[in-house]
Amino acid sequence: MSEPTDRFVIEIGSGTAAHIIDMDADQSETDSRFSFGLTGPGEMMCSRGNRSPRGQRVPFAEFVSHHDIDKTGFEGDAPDEICSYCWSNTREAVEKDQQADDGDISEQIGTVGYRLRWKQKGRARDEWYDIVVRPETTMAELDRLVCRFSTLDDFHLRMYGLEDEYLDSSLNVLPDRQYEEAGDRTYTKAGEMTIADVAERARLREGDRLSLVYDFGTPSHYYCIVKDVYEPDEIDEVLDGDVITSTDTAAIVKEKRP
Repeated sequence: MSEPTDRFVIEIGSGTAAHIIDMDADQSETDSRFSFGLTGPGEMMCSRGNRSPRGQRVPFAEFVSHHDIDKTGFEGDAPDEICSYCWSNTREAVEKDQQADDGDISEQIGTVGYRLRWKQKGRARDEWYDIVVRPETTMAELDRLVCRFSTLDDFHLRMYGLEDEYLDSSLNVLPDRQYEEAGDRTYTKAGEMTIADVAERARLREGDRLSLVYDFGTPSHYYCIVKDVYEPDEIDEVLDGDVITSTDTAAIVKEKRP
């Protein structure tokens, strides 16, 4: 099966909201789930819209980029530009496929590395940085790399946490120095939490939005999306190649700057 954002495309018609088309669906099947009066390849993911021979189909990534929609997959609520019924049905289909692979993913979590694409709210299309991390990379190492391209430094109070789409909505991780100054043991010291710890806690996989860094001094906040998952030998290959800057176990490997 193809990747969700390759399998599903956005069809732009005459309506106010675009619809989602499952390009892997076989229209010749008699048990078509949603579409009526079918036109064109694939199957519309709801029964509340009509397909047009003049409808324009575009890749998901191209559509969200053009409309400045901050999503890499079908997570969360539907954006205003896309049919909410299509979105809900697509999320359900993707989740069902992912559940089928849960056995394999459960075995990998905590042992793989990740490419984390960091962005600043409001500047997502203009500037981003890819940081590759190993399972043993600490949040303190990640913090040092994030600080290299952001307004964050030891004079800015900041905290790393998970997005509220997870049941446990925050890691409550503070940089080591700020942890000591806070004197509150309900927080976690960045030097004592690894990416493997975070991955196991969040069931981390490609497409997830991992973390926010709140810069209470500016104020602004940064976040990252999981762009790739790496097996151990793949991480070595990436980190042994050309990097922009690095720590012992992680590196900024790619960037887009204004």
